[in-house]
Amino acid sequence: CHGMGCDEGALIELCLTRSPEQLAAGKKCWEGRKDKALFDYLGKELPDLTYKNLKYLLLEILKGKKQWDAPVDEARAAKNADIIKQEGRGMFSSMDFNKVADCLLAGPPSETRLLAELYEKKYGKSLKAKLEKKGPKVWAKAATALLVTPEEFVAMRLQGAMKGFGTNEKKLVRLLGGLDHSSRPSMPAVLQAYEKKYGRTLRDALRSEISGNFLKASLAWISALEDPAQANEALTTKKFDEVEDTDELLDALLMENESLGGMMASLDARAIYEACHGFGTSDSKLIKIVSARSKPHLQKVAAAYYAQRDKPMLHRLRKETSGWYKKLLTYLVESPEDADVRALDSAMDGLGADGMAIVDFLVGHSQARVRAAKAKWEGKHDKSLVDRIRSELHGSNKTLALQLLKGERDEQGAPNPTLAQQQAETLHKAARGMGTDEDSFILVLAKNSPAQNVATRTAYENKYGRSLDNLITKEMSGNLAKCLQALLLPPADYYAMRLRKAFVGLGTSDKVVVRVLGGHDKADILAIAAAYQRKYTSHLKDSIKKECSGNYKRLAMAWVSVPDALADPDAPIEIPEETQEKEEAPPPPEPEEPEPATPPPPPPAAA
Repeated sequence: CHGMGCDEGALIELCLTRSPEQLAAGKKCWEGRKDKALFDYLGKELPDLTYKNLKYLLLEILKGKKQWDAPVDEARAAKNADIIKQEGRGMFSSMDFNKVADCLLAGPPSETRLLAELYEKKYGKSLKAKLEKKGPKVWAKAATALLVTPEEFVAMRLQGAMKGFGTNEKKLVRLLGGLDHSSRPSMPAVLQAYEKKYGRTLRDALRSEISGNFLKASLAWISALEDPAQANEALTTKKFDEVEDTDELLDALLMENESLGGMMASLDARAIYEACHGFGTSDSKLIKIVSARSKPHLQKVAAAYYAQRDKPMLHRLRKETSGWYKKLLTYLVESPEDADVRALDSAMDGLGADGMAIVDFLVGHSQARVRAAKAKWEGKHDKSLVDRIRSELHGSNKTLALQLLKGERDEQGAPNPTLAQQQAETLHKAARGMGTDEDSFILVLAKNSPAQNVATRTAYENKYGRSLDNLITKEMSGNLAKCLQALLLPPADYYAMRLRKAFVGLGTSDKVVVRVLGGHDKADILAIAAAYQRKYTSHLKDSIKKECSGNYKRLAMAWVSVPDALADPDAPIEIPEETQEKEEAPPPPEPEEPEPATPPPPPPAAA
């Protein structure tokens, strides 16, 4: 607030990215230097005519109302979601912004994010959209910032400082200088949030926007804080009987092991560069490296490649390859959630939505993965996935998709035979008479655990002498029927079925093969391959060999059969021999999509 006018953005940034303890200490320091009361000063700098609602929100935060480490109260979050829903309802009604602020500040940051999730689940619309529509612009900026993590908000502010014409270096200095290992949020947390949200490293973004000594100082500051294992050497080099806290030693060793994984990623990154460098590409070397690594490790390789070459690995791989081979490589190098985002974008871009691609995303994946992909998609597009699917799908298909997006399936729940009998009767009644009550099928099958759906399917067959699959096929059609039938299967069985159908008939549906194989990590693919062999008495590798061609075939066969060499270093790595065979039915040429400036961020270390 020094000088002409007040930088309300800086005030919002300060209040929302500091813990109550940090704000209290800062307030005490400021008042000691200025010999003034901070609240009186802010009251003068934020006049009621323009900033009344924002001032209330910021002063409540400065009073310590928002406790970062308080326990999450789900009931309170649900109640506050209902209160906010009632505010500003109707065309001519106004919103009580102070009451909404009280709701948003009632719990820790994680409770505020839960409030937003509950609001979206219950009302089918994003809370962010409501606040932006009803609130004054500057107040809405602060209120919506409460809906994301502090580290994501700092990442957004950093991006804003570099966006548009010219770079706000003053803002960059303020943001970067306030971060270190122990700050809240910390520099490592902000770095990860920035990469996750914008698909490029903060280091690369700074390179493109600033230069000279400022750039050198910024990069040196980031590099000094990137590897948390650096501080552990004094502990991990001690003899075991000299260590006082063995738990601390174990944590340090795990951190060093993660750093070792980073070293292996650097070696793999160099090997991939050598496979792509020079005249022609050594596809055998490329396939051997990629197929013998897990997807999380391949993300680390991508990050290491960029650090070495200042160019994204995915861009190089896509430049050196073509056809379905190129598409499968793209999916494999991406994280599962990135692969899901790619599939969702492909399904919803253009005229009409690819319903089966959305089915594959919602039905076959765990609730955790659906939530992760949803968050990734929304972070990438700064839009609500719920709102987008509402606009793309219609009728019962939309109802089912929105129900599954809520993530309410009890995946590990044990089957209840009594409930299964009741549900079988409910579904039977829903299909009787004129027209089928599709919503009843959705409410039952989309909320049940897989085990409960199996029990309900068995109960239906025993009571009515026909299969539940047959009932769904008879009463419904299209993607809705396929989706409901998929809910009756374990995920591995569902994807095995999708692959089998992709192989059967005139020509192979390579788009499905690439999406299924490329979207799953080693353990998932092995489970799908086992389900495929159990169901169809043939090896998935053999079906790929028969139905696919070229390097696309070689990579697909290796991915479903070669073990993770880092997890099992003694296992042999055998890839199909190189041939002159070309892809028989490559996809039509496509314009090269704009690639992110850096690869996805490395996955967090396992706890």
